[in-house]
Amino acid sequence: MLELLRETLRSPRELLAMLAALLVAMVLTEPLPIFWWGPATLLLAAVPGTILMNRVRARAERRARAGRDR
Repeated sequence: MLELLRETLRSPRELLAMLAALLVAMVLTEPLPIFWWGPATLLLAAVPGTILMNRVRARAERRARAGRDR
Protein backbone atom coordinates (compact mmCIF):
# COMPACT_ATOMS: atom_id res chain seq x y z
CA MET A 1 0.00 0.00 0.00
CA LEU A 2 2.84 2.37 0.79
CA GLU A 3 4.32 1.69 -2.63
CA LEU A 4 1.01 2.66 -4.31
CA LEU A 5 0.87 5.89 -2.34
CA ARG A 6 4.47 6.66 -3.30
CA GLU A 7 3.70 5.98 -6.96
CA THR A 8 0.56 8.15 -6.84
CA LEU A 9 2.51 11.05 -5.37
CA ARG A 10 4.97 10.81 -8.29
CA SER A 11 2.15 11.63 -10.69
CA PRO A 12 0.25 14.76 -9.68
CA ARG A 13 -2.07 14.28 -12.66
CA GLU A 14 -3.52 11.07 -11.23
CA LEU A 15 -3.75 12.53 -7.75
CA LEU A 16 -5.65 15.54 -9.09
CA ALA A 17 -7.90 13.26 -11.15
CA MET A 18 -8.82 11.30 -8.01
CA LEU A 19 -9.60 14.49 -6.13
CA ALA A 20 -11.62 15.77 -9.10
CA ALA A 21 -13.64 12.54 -9.18
CA LEU A 22 -14.42 12.98 -5.49
CA LEU A 23 -15.37 16.63 -6.00
CA VAL A 24 -17.68 15.78 -8.93
CA ALA A 25 -19.31 13.03 -6.88
CA MET A 26 -19.85 15.49 -4.02
CA VAL A 27 -21.47 18.03 -6.35
CA LEU A 28 -23.72 15.40 -7.93
CA THR A 29 -24.95 14.14 -4.57
CA GLU A 30 -25.62 17.59 -3.13
CA PRO A 31 -29.39 17.52 -3.95
CA LEU A 32 -29.83 14.26 -2.03
CA PRO A 33 -30.91 14.17 1.62
CA ILE A 34 -27.95 14.69 3.94
CA PHE A 35 -27.81 11.08 5.20
CA TRP A 36 -27.23 9.83 1.61
CA TRP A 37 -24.31 12.17 0.88
CA GLY A 38 -21.53 9.98 2.27
CA PRO A 39 -22.55 6.60 0.80
CA ALA A 40 -23.59 8.04 -2.58
CA THR A 41 -20.40 10.08 -2.91
CA LEU A 42 -18.23 7.09 -2.06
CA LEU A 43 -20.02 4.91 -4.59
CA LEU A 44 -19.77 7.52 -7.35
CA ALA A 45 -16.08 8.20 -6.65
CA ALA A 46 -15.18 4.50 -6.32
CA VAL A 47 -15.42 3.71 -10.04
CA PRO A 48 -13.04 6.37 -11.42
CA GLY A 49 -10.83 6.01 -8.33
CA THR A 50 -10.48 2.29 -8.95
CA ILE A 51 -9.64 2.84 -12.62
CA LEU A 52 -7.01 5.42 -11.71
CA MET A 53 -5.49 3.25 -8.98
CA ASN A 54 -5.26 0.32 -11.40
CA ARG A 55 -3.23 2.53 -13.73
CA VAL A 56 -0.99 3.58 -10.83
CA ARG A 57 -0.56 -0.06 -9.76
CA ALA A 58 0.35 -1.14 -13.29
CA ARG A 59 2.93 1.66 -13.54
CA ALA A 60 4.41 0.69 -10.16
CA GLU A 61 4.66 -2.94 -11.28
CA ARG A 62 6.38 -1.89 -14.53
CA ARG A 63 8.83 0.27 -12.59
CA ALA A 64 9.58 -2.58 -10.15
CA ARG A 65 10.01 -5.06 -13.00
CA ALA A 66 12.38 -2.67 -14.80
CA GLY A 67 14.39 -2.27 -11.60
CA ARG A 68 14.70 -6.03 -11.20
CA ASP A 69 15.73 -6.53 -14.85
CA ARG A 70 18.68 -4.17 -14.51
